[in-house]
Amino acid sequence: MNRFFFIGLSIAVTAFIASNFLLLFSEKSTLPKTVYIGETEPAFANTYTEKLPKEAVTAPNKSTQIYVQDREAIDQWLVKEGDTVQAGSELASLNEAETEEQRALWEAERDALQNELSEVELSLSNLVLERPIGGTDSGRINDSITDSDGNITDVNVNVDVPQDAPYAAAIAASEQRIASIESELAVVEAQLNQSLANPALISPEEGVVASINRDSEPMSIEIYSNDKIFVTYVVEDEWRDVEAQDRVMVHVDGMGPAASGTVLSVSTLPATDNKWLEAYKALDPVNQKNPIAIYEVQIATDAPIEGNIPFGATANAEIVTNEAPEAVALPEDWIFGRADQSGSVLQLQTDGRAAAIPITINFETDGKAVLAEGIAPGMIVANNEQLRNFQSPPKVFIPFPSERPNYEFAKNTHWRKYVGYLLARQ
Repeated sequence: MNRFFFIGLSIAVTAFIASNFLLLFSEKSTLPKTVYIGETEPAFANTYTEKLPKEAVTAPNKSTQIYVQDREAIDQWLVKEGDTVQAGSELASLNEAETEEQRALWEAERDALQNELSEVELSLSNLVLERPIGGTDSGRINDSITDSDGNITDVNVNVDVPQDAPYAAAIAASEQRIASIESELAVVEAQLNQSLANPALISPEEGVVASINRDSEPMSIEIYSNDKIFVTYVVEDEWRDVEAQDRVMVHVDGMGPAASGTVLSVSTLPATDNKWLEAYKALDPVNQKNPIAIYEVQIATDAPIEGNIPFGATANAEIVTNEAPEAVALPEDWIFGRADQSGSVLQLQTDGRAAAIPITINFETDGKAVLAEGIAPGMIVANNEQLRNFQSPPKVFIPFPSERPNYEFAKNTHWRKYVGYLLARQ
């Protein structure tokens, strides 16, 4: 008798406990609960940045090409590669018998450039006026110039952009072409303004002789400007993140501490093979399916580069691709229900409950998600996977703070304040 009684009593108690567990802890349970949270963090505002580290190469800010169409016009080269030249320095002596013919070629080139400059400036004015309306203008100008000898020079101003590109891109392309034409005009006019008594090929600016083409026509000489910039490259995914005027920190051996700078330009065209691209690929091999989707980025420091730094020197750059001042950031694994740049986090409410709050993510950096909206500074955010499954926010309790008061502060606090605090807690 007693045996069956105790067996039945054990079954009843077990069933009672099991049913209570089901009522209390099942997913459909509606009974109020208080849940312990082990991880909490107060949200505070700070400035967060997302950076793109890149290898870079030291390059000239400007490269000037001077052409001589007729081989016979050059009597003797007066400089060699690596020589430093000043504005007006003689680069080569000209053959007096061929000087007039060469001057006629320079004059025709000057006239063509001046006409091209006028056309591009007109196109730029139209783009600026039409910009608020929307759409784009091709900005392509075709023209021809006939000089006094009857020679026809074609002028093709190519500043067109895709029809769906913003007006800003067309304006930037026009401005870039204007700067290039003005540079070419300065070179030609420098040659035409020299004295006819001792004709010579002269340098239009200060710099270093980079290369001389002595063998094939047109003969040419390339001069690097003394002021330096840094050239790096981005692949297709990185290109979307980098923009002109982005802040940069850059360092190269010989310049002292890292210097601040900005992104001068980000090319929209695939980079062409040259020594700068070849050097970059050796420093940071490009591994992607599309072999031509690599784009040049030019970086300038805020202050002139000090120190004896050669062209082609290896540099390290960090481009700030995102920046959020006075923003809240949370550990990425505290966010649940993630869908692209949105999700939810648990926030402690004033009534002691933990509610799921929708948030929008700006970007991620160093294992944290920087929020665009959702959590205000000063709010307490929690991390608890069980709480994510509750249909309504439950009451929660958190560990007692383990922070201890500063000893000097406690020692210098009057005993009456301790008594007042203890009485207030009663």
